[in-house]
Amino acid sequence: MLELAYLFLAAIVSFIIAANNSADSVGTLYGSRVTSYYKAAIFSGVFVMIGTFLEGWKMAGAIGGGLVSNPLTLEMSLIVLLSTAILLFLFTHLSMPLSASQVLVGSIIGVAAAFAWIINIEFALLVVSSWGITLFAAIGMAYLIYKIITYVAKKFNMFSLSKFYTISLFIGSAFIAYTLGANTIGLVASLDLSYLSIAIAGISAMIGTIIYGRKTVITVGKKITMLDPPRAFSAQLAGALVVELFTQIHFPVSITQAVIGGVIGTGLIKGYQELNKKTVKNLAASWFIAPIFAFVITYIIVIFLRL
Repeated sequence: MLELAYLFLAAIVSFIIAANNSADSVGTLYGSRVTSYYKAAIFSGVFVMIGTFLEGWKMAGAIGGGLVSNPLTLEMSLIVLLSTAILLFLFTHLSMPLSASQVLVGSIIGVAAAFAWIINIEFALLVVSSWGITLFAAIGMAYLIYKIITYVAKKFNMFSLSKFYTISLFIGSAFIAYTLGANTIGLVASLDLSYLSIAIAGISAMIGTIIYGRKTVITVGKKITMLDPPRAFSAQLAGALVVELFTQIHFPVSITQAVIGGVIGTGLIKGYQELNKKTVKNLAASWFIAPIFAFVITYIIVIFLRL
């Protein structure tokens, strides 16, 4: 019975995560006006699922033997998913892209603390540090990639250049969607890792990307800075490269931070005044409070269930 409940919640959380974080892959395509929202969402959704299937299992190393000494029990995994679902649904409803990795990590630490498990503080600090590294690495990398892309683009005629940017954007979207599946959705499946949990999480993520991600897509695609094709591609490629690197060392990092860092990096090409400062500040605030809220909500749920 608990196994079925876990699979159900894993499906719900993967659906919501993909809907909230689909802005990372779909937002740049949509914001640069290369294709329609639904075409971009279907395309990205497929690659989210593929990433979960091929590399999602790598995130198991971030939990048992990582944040905590042993894998979570099924009961603990259910509580983590419940608190994660509550926060993600709230932020998605508010049209705010949220770091699902931060929420999950905060929830895992919260449930471990509530059950008086030993928490690997050193690993937890490394994970938290990686969030900041992710953001600033993506900013710098996107800035550099944009400079290279625009230099190379001078070699093309107008027709070839348009075709080059269109293909590049689809490649970038596929890559970042893949890393979303491999890293964040993989972390959901790895709470109680099995082939079935990976399949359900991957398929649910694909569906969530397609039918419930429009609001956060608009936030990333149009409310941070105006995205033309070279900026969109630079943001995607920088974000995807950073996240894929951390996936290989089993670190759950923020895909939202990586891609938005890339968007900010390209926005700095013409100076800080290019950025929508209010939107950036709101996003930064959500990243700060997300793991704290997740910890508190998870801890409260455990205490309530024990009454």
